[in-house]
Amino acid sequence: MRSILQMKLNTRSILFKLLVSFWTIILLFVSFHIVSLIMYRNNIHDEIIKYNDANLTYTTNGFEQYFELLNSVLLSMYTGDNLEKLNHPSIDYVAAGQVINDLQHTTANSQLYLNNLFVYDAKLSLVLEKNRGSSNPETMFSEHYVNPRYTYEFWKREFAEPFTYKLYPSATFTESSGTAYSSQSDLVIPYMVKSPVYPDFIMLAFIDFTKLYKAYHQSINENFYMISPQGQTLFSSDQTGKHELPALDPGKKWVKYNGNYYFYKKGTVTGLTYVNIVSDGSISAQLFRQSLTLLLLLVISIIVSVTVSVFSSLRFNNPVKKIVESIRHLNEKKELGGKPVNELELISENIGRMMKLNRDTLTDLEEKKSLLRYYSLMNRLKRIRSGFQETLQPEMERKYRFVLFQLTFKMQFWEEMQGDEERATYFFREFVNQAMGLDIKDSQTFQIEANQILSILYPEDEDERWLDVLHKIKSVLDADSHYCFFTIAVSSMYEHSSQMTACYEETLAMIKQRPFDDKTHILLGSEVVEEPFLLPASLEQELQTNLQVGSDAQVLHSLLRTVRHMKKKSFSTMRFHRFAEEIADRVIRVLHGLQLETRIISAMLGSIPHIHTLCEIEQFFEKLISEACRQVRMKNEEHDPIVHFVMSYMQAHYAEDITLDHVASKLNITGGYLSTYFKEKTGTNFVDYVNEFRVKLATDLLLKQELKIQDVATAVGYQTMRSFNRTFKNLTGVTPSEYRKSRALESESVS
Repeated sequence: MRSILQMKLNTRSILFKLLVSFWTIILLFVSFHIVSLIMYRNNIHDEIIKYNDANLTYTTNGFEQYFELLNSVLLSMYTGDNLEKLNHPSIDYVAAGQVINDLQHTTANSQLYLNNLFVYDAKLSLVLEKNRGSSNPETMFSEHYVNPRYTYEFWKREFAEPFTYKLYPSATFTESSGTAYSSQSDLVIPYMVKSPVYPDFIMLAFIDFTKLYKAYHQSINENFYMISPQGQTLFSSDQTGKHELPALDPGKKWVKYNGNYYFYKKGTVTGLTYVNIVSDGSISAQLFRQSLTLLLLLVISIIVSVTVSVFSSLRFNNPVKKIVESIRHLNEKKELGGKPVNELELISENIGRMMKLNRDTLTDLEEKKSLLRYYSLMNRLKRIRSGFQETLQPEMERKYRFVLFQLTFKMQFWEEMQGDEERATYFFREFVNQAMGLDIKDSQTFQIEANQILSILYPEDEDERWLDVLHKIKSVLDADSHYCFFTIAVSSMYEHSSQMTACYEETLAMIKQRPFDDKTHILLGSEVVEEPFLLPASLEQELQTNLQVGSDAQVLHSLLRTVRHMKKKSFSTMRFHRFAEEIADRVIRVLHGLQLETRIISAMLGSIPHIHTLCEIEQFFEKLISEACRQVRMKNEEHDPIVHFVMSYMQAHYAEDITLDHVASKLNITGGYLSTYFKEKTGTNFVDYVNEFRVKLATDLLLKQELKIQDVATAVGYQTMRSFNRTFKNLTGVTPSEYRKSRALESESVS
């Protein structure tokens, strides 16, 4: 019984605490509201004054901007070509028609609020307007636009007055038809403009003031006056004239007179004075209404707040009581000590523990789900069946595309970063994952190989945001272009998860077709096109022949010319690598045939996958061919004294007249024996070797543009230009002059 009573007391204490808390807040709110009402009640009057002054300021600015716009439009008609064409001693009907068209277009502009626009030609005593074309001014203002105040005589006097702009009091005009009068216009304000450029042409605009007044006037009443700089009332919304305007002090914004507030502003463009009249009773009524509204809202707020506080406390108390009862058995030991535990602290402690447990569980589940998704994707790519693969089937059965990022590190990365590629790849993967996940919904990013990152996108049919995201990623990756570069391959759209292997293979095939450079590229399926290329048939024969005699200049010239041609045709990196592998394989076979060591050449094959630029592949071929020819020459020089003597003699006396018999006499052998022996050892005839040696030297000398071709021929041992040209063309396929021009063009294209 005692425990039950204690539970009720605890429950009541919670309810009591809640009610006290709510009512304290309500009391503070009411106190603040009353103090605010007392403090700011006196300022409401000033705020209403400021409100009306601001309204009149808006009205004044609107009217002034309007008149400034109207002046600009009317003056532009003065400077137009049509009015100039009308300036003749006799009327030009074509020019008059064009002016009438201008009047129609101008009055049709809804921003100008024009009822009509007239052009008065004082020289011809003619009036042009939009509806009736041209007319006599007396007829125009005595029959069509009639007003007792604005008669033809009045306008005639005004036409003669010297001024530039002038506004007239508002009026309505009627059209005379015999003895009957019919209403012709709404309330308009006449506005006359003159220009010293064309003093014979005067423009008179009828401003539809009813529309203008509705467009720019803002006030809580309609008591509005517009007064000219001369003190003349141009417009008054109070047509009865019951308001007598007091004297307006230019240094003030408003005056109080006869129980009314007179707000006034003077325009900076026209000099007009705009007056708005608000009765003191209206302001007092606003004060009373606002005070009454605030008090009423205060009473309603108190009633609603008290009701809601009681209802919320009861609603909160019931579940709290149930929660306390449900978790009390978990904290019995704490209450046995004599001091009961606070219910809210008990709930907070247990809920905090449960929330932490829930967060840890959810985090663990998300990590496991991510791993399951990764393994499921890898199983599908590798076509491995597994039990948990089917659990992710609904998630994958959507249209998707793969984006494969292949990372390639440069030599500078290995030199400066000490080859920490695993850590660098991790950071790149996290960046791609964040960039994709931020802008592309449901995207998934995995690292599937040591240098490959794969993203799966599920775009809508017309959604191309993924391409913008890839360009943003590329712009960031380009910042590390001196360390590495990426090949980003984007697959086509696929519909079924069973096609993931094909999708992945498509991206791999696209990466193989990347351009031959060391820059980051985004490859789309429609952009990967490669022109077929066949290796020249003469290149292998030339390689075989020149390698056997250790002549590397000719081989390098042909190889460099071929790779530059491939670069010009935009061949892929894979084609360049295959070409390098084929050349290296042929070099190895030549060395095998000569029974030479190929270990160094074979080691060079490992550097081919790291070749990405034209400069790098040229350096590879120079190193490859130089090493192969070096071994061939060493063999020829070390193992055969006769061949060594011939080559040494050639290097020392190539500029002289060298014959087979002359060299044979130096060796004390016959010319026939030397010819047969040299052919057997080197695979080349003596005469061919002499010519090849001289031509090789000539190709180097021809690169020096300051030397004449005849001087080059003499320097390498040819006595006549005819013999030099014939031999050079037989060995290189081009004449010396053609060779020099081609090498000069190649140097320019490379630079």
